[in-house]
Amino acid sequence: MARRTRSSVLSSVLAGLALCFAAQWVLAPSPETFIQPRAPKSTDAVPAVGALAALTASLPAEAYSFKGPLTGSEVCTQKPLFYIIAPACDPIFLVSPIYLAPILIVFWGTIITVIQLLIPATQPDEDLR
Repeated sequence: MARRTRSSVLSSVLAGLALCFAAQWVLAPSPETFIQPRAPKSTDAVPAVGALAALTASLPAEAYSFKGPLTGSEVCTQKPLFYIIAPACDPIFLVSPIYLAPILIVFWGTIITVIQLLIPATQPDEDLR
């Protein structure tokens, strides 16, 4: 079996690869390019205002002192049942959309149904059907 010499395709691919690595190494930006210089220390209250704004979001929950009709009862400690009656145990759960959305749907659905039954002008026109 005769020895085969190197292929010109393989040598040109290796030369191109070496050229790409060299170009990337030469043209790559230095690591300091993307680091922003430090701003001088200021004594303004902007950071304090930002922290204060973040803390005010938790103030309503801290000031909350309402008690539900079942607060402290044994039924509020049983977990499968608690997930259904949580707003009766602690009304802070009414803030959660999981509990508030069904309550609002039932409330506004009742209001709209009563209005439609009491005011005949809200009924659909029979001729348009």
